[in-house]
Amino acid sequence: MFKYKMPLMVLAVVCVLSGLSTVRAKTRKTAKTWYLEQSEHWKPLSAESKEALTKANTLFRKGKFGKAVRSYDKFLEGCDPNSELYAEALEKQFHIAKEFLAGRKIRVLGVFKIKGYAAGEKIMERISERAGNATIGLDAAVEVAKSYEERGKFEEEYYDLAYLKWSEIFDTYDKRLRISSPWPTGEVGKDALLGKARCRHNAYKGPEYDVSGLIGRALIPESYYESAKGLNQRFSRDYSEAVKRFDIEGKLKQINEQVAYKDFSTGRYYQRTGNRQAANLYYQMVIRDWPDSKAAKMANKMLVENLGSKEITK
Repeated sequence: MFKYKMPLMVLAVVCVLSGLSTVRAKTRKTAKTWYLEQSEHWKPLSAESKEALTKANTLFRKGKFGKAVRSYDKFLEGCDPNSELYAEALEKQFHIAKEFLAGRKIRVLGVFKIKGYAAGEKIMERISERAGNATIGLDAAVEVAKSYEERGKFEEEYYDLAYLKWSEIFDTYDKRLRISSPWPTGEVGKDALLGKARCRHNAYKGPEYDVSGLIGRALIPESYYESAKGLNQRFSRDYSEAVKRFDIEGKLKQINEQVAYKDFSTGRYYQRTGNRQAANLYYQMVIRDWPDSKAAKMANKMLVENLGSKEITK
């Protein structure tokens, strides 16, 4: 015998709530089934496609994203690309890919968990291939570029990958969109051009390192146009109405200051090693090439000390 018995009223309430919960679950399932069965896009599907989509949606709701993606892939392979259900499946895969690109972990070999960056990239690439001219294809490419940029803060090589992805977007999508009336002219090119310039600029690590990403390589003049400075100047020319909004002038000034300080630092290096003549050459170069920079003022001061003059002019 139990010492404590649940009051009959409480027991009745529990049973009623339990029953309602079951009814609601069945209602949700029935509503979903009704929607699919009533859809004009559902009826023509093969039995295999219907099974794959139902399974994929169930896995998606349970948060089993890796398995859900595979089931959506199976469904998409046998579905008409013009179908509403095809577009919905791509949207679900896009959501999953964003989660992976944001660092959501996946299980490997049934034991280990790692961040799902690579999986997210592959899913987005497939979405871009399948979407054709649909907006989601562009969005997928942009999400990959953004993910690379974010990871570039911790691993420099990802800035190069982001740059290449933005270049792909600019070259592939912008040309397509400029002649496609449903799209806003040039908007993709604007974002991609900014992304390319941003990646080149953010990859610069300081005066101890090469500045070719900022202004190009001296012996390869055409490299200037794919440098941070060249890309920002191109943006100023092509999107003059947006220059102030994105502070392009401020970015160009910062780049000039960084390159000037790099040259000044080289002069200081020669100064420390006792090669005053080489140091003076660099100081003079800073004053000549970057006259309005802070580094030019410091170079002028060093030349005054080295040469005994009151002021050095360019």
